[in-house]
Amino acid sequence: MRKIWMMLLLAIVILPFSIVSAKSAEISDMYWVTRNDAPVPFVRVVLNLTAPVEASASIDKSGTTTTVKLKNTKIKTDNKSLDMNPKIVKSAKLDQNGKATDVILKTPSSIDVGDIKVFSLPKDKVNNKPDRMVIDIQQKGVAPRTTYYGSNKTTPSVAVNTNKSTPKPSATVPKKPVVIPNSTTTPVAAKVDYRTSGGIEGKIITIDPGHGGTDPGAIGPTGLMEKNVTLPISMKLKKALEAKGAKVYMTRTTDVDVYGPNASGPDELQARVDVGTRSKSDLFISVHINSFSNPSVGGIATYYYEKTQYDTRLANRIQTTIADESGFGGDRGIQPGNLYVLRRSLMPAVLVELGFISNPKEEALLKKDSVQQDFADEIASGVENYFRG
Repeated sequence: MRKIWMMLLLAIVILPFSIVSAKSAEISDMYWVTRNDAPVPFVRVVLNLTAPVEASASIDKSGTTTTVKLKNTKIKTDNKSLDMNPKIVKSAKLDQNGKATDVILKTPSSIDVGDIKVFSLPKDKVNNKPDRMVIDIQQKGVAPRTTYYGSNKTTPSVAVNTNKSTPKPSATVPKKPVVIPNSTTTPVAAKVDYRTSGGIEGKIITIDPGHGGTDPGAIGPTGLMEKNVTLPISMKLKKALEAKGAKVYMTRTTDVDVYGPNASGPDELQARVDVGTRSKSDLFISVHINSFSNPSVGGIATYYYEKTQYDTRLANRIQTTIADESGFGGDRGIQPGNLYVLRRSLMPAVLVELGFISNPKEEALLKKDSVQQDFADEIASGVENYFRG
């Protein structure tokens, strides 16, 4: 019985993002990657197609076998079987089932409808990418990205900083560095002498628009992609910070992968971190939009990883300014997050989750230029307050 209702429910979720093709499509490739840039790690399986297709999905009674059916497709790839992440999705196999193709995924533990997302991506001529079907399955036993830690903004007991000395503010602005995000020859410094006070004038800030290129991020009920919201907000934030006298670097300024298309999760995330390191930034801001299986969930949160004594302060100052944005589901507070870009950044860093793209009301607001500008101005004010000490 579980299989039947799961199939019906997933079909309702998936089909709005699928485009039906009148002719048979070929599956030309299948590949995967583990993504650690979300609060819940997940495995992403991507199937390259010669035309758009319709998909449905079902989960068996045990919850450990998920079948995604691609209608009217033929297998035309040698990559018919993948051994993947033993903690999230152990394997994926293509099986020709009449005129359809079954993608059979095995997970080490039982999953539910809220743990899987299936969506299509149209042909991308800019990045030379074909039509694709994407399957995301998140890791079980890890707190979801909607876990609420309250809005009291107290410091949690997970501090890892062992050096409590305060970096001395510098009155001089470092020389403009050469930023080569994808370079393998430019060395990455082991230390950044970041500044935390003395005003925002002359401070160096890196902004990281979440996702991009082959990675759309979360997708809303009307098809709005997270990557197409994080970039305009980040570009507006850049202008707002520069108007206050800051020097700003971006991990991306267009719809591209930072490291390169279909990079591994660590490579893509490290490429973003490296921009902040090479530019000797005083702080790092990653811009994201949240998502959850329950469309009624909403609100605004700021994540931090307390590797320095300033990460919590930065999160507090920014969350205070963005939390009351009109129309969103309230203040979800600052939340500790063991996220790659926060953990690996050598300077204070935050990841802001500006509402839930899965919430229809918040998705509609996120499309508005005025709302995007409000978020940019509010984050910039929070950064300015942070540098006041």
